[in-house]
Amino acid sequence: MSHHIHFDTEQIRKDSKNIFNRLKSIAEDADFVSELAALFPKLVVVANERCGTWYIDPKLRHPQTVYFKSTDGHMGKWDFNLRRHNLHLINDIANHGGCIIVDSTRRGKRIPDSLSKTVAIWCCTINNAIRRFRQQQEKAQDELERRVVNGIDNETSKNYVEDEPPLADDNTWDLAFHSLPSVISRSEHNQIERLIPDFVAKLMVCIPRLTISPSRKQSSNIDLAHLSSVLAKPLRPIWFTPQSFLFLNDLPDYSQMPFWPVVCLSASAAVQAGMEWRQGYLYVQGSADDHEMWSMGLTPTLFWQHRGELLMADAAACEKVVRCVVREANFIDQEDNFSVTAYQQKSYDFIGNTNIAIGSRRSGKPPQCWNNFDVIINCTELEYEGNRDERHAGRYLQLAIPEGKKGQHVLARMIPRALEFVEGPLREGRRVLVHCAKGQDRSVGIALAIFVKYFDDHELKRLHEDFRTIRRCAVGSRQRP
Repeated sequence: MSHHIHFDTEQIRKDSKNIFNRLKSIAEDADFVSELAALFPKLVVVANERCGTWYIDPKLRHPQTVYFKSTDGHMGKWDFNLRRHNLHLINDIANHGGCIIVDSTRRGKRIPDSLSKTVAIWCCTINNAIRRFRQQQEKAQDELERRVVNGIDNETSKNYVEDEPPLADDNTWDLAFHSLPSVISRSEHNQIERLIPDFVAKLMVCIPRLTISPSRKQSSNIDLAHLSSVLAKPLRPIWFTPQSFLFLNDLPDYSQMPFWPVVCLSASAAVQAGMEWRQGYLYVQGSADDHEMWSMGLTPTLFWQHRGELLMADAAACEKVVRCVVREANFIDQEDNFSVTAYQQKSYDFIGNTNIAIGSRRSGKPPQCWNNFDVIINCTELEYEGNRDERHAGRYLQLAIPEGKKGQHVLARMIPRALEFVEGPLREGRRVLVHCAKGQDRSVGIALAIFVKYFDDHELKRLHEDFRTIRRCAVGSRQRP
């Protein structure tokens, strides 16, 4: 009897690592993510690295990712980690009135610590830091007004008032630490709450030395004044899981709330022992975790590109289909192998004296591409996996635009995303690469839209260019190998 039990346990463990069961489970969880995202159509949907990307349909997924690590929320190790500050997310929250952060967890939990605690700590620390900054601004303003009354520094005071961010009212600006009582005990809540002032002090001391992209030498410093000006409401974490269906039919209008919701969405259903039989497959909770152990080289991008084909295959054929998909993708990458010298000489061209370049697929190949560009817009359906690394969050955007005529309508739909993505980098003088397969069609269309939107005649004259020269230079880009 014990022999049979051992055999069954081993078989279930083996089945839990089977790629067929994993992909079916991910698809089930992804359907739930799409359903919940539809209830918050205005909120930006962001993947928490590393597994969150698997669960989000690329049509819904924001190009930026975040990295809220569970270890920063583990018992006794609570932290606001300056290496994973995720401050690039604040602009997106401000632009959309909130966000949805997608992650999952394996057996034993309904919500990962990354969402239940790390994000909660982040929200509270940001709220308190912004309030403290505004108090400092208010104090400085009072001092300047006193100096003006005494006949000192009138011009400085005038300039200061013009740049003053809006001040928050202590009665409406939420400074509390919010946690989920069903996940975090009152004792743990209180321990974390007592640490918030230390996290705030650490952030405010270090923030001038932080950058949005720590791996880039030319990244701009984080500006608390800017964060304060865009953060019109405090942040508030809200949690959803597949077990939240009882509340989904009676959601409040969060746009009318005195806060911006940071929706923490745990994609996977909590099931006993982390596994549960469904019709035709074994559901594995948190299937996307540790994908190196089961994915056979499949990536989130390849999964979504070939989703129908992969999910239509039965258990016996699934591995074969995965191997074919991965082999084809690897073959394309092998075709793209080239020397650094060839890359620099042939794969991209800057448009006149601007910081915008148009290039072929090769121009966007890591790691060389990041030596030449600060921001990359990929206008193809294929991408180099290395560009999805969390280090490049906020600096890499994939626009999956098909080649040929069928891509024309998709191109038109993608232009607003590209314009929103590139606005900040252009303002900061970043080097921007827009690339497609050959650097002749889709990338040219996106680049021209950027010029039309963000460059006026005065700026173009200053750059010694005009629109006709730009168009001639872009359309005339040579065919790249």
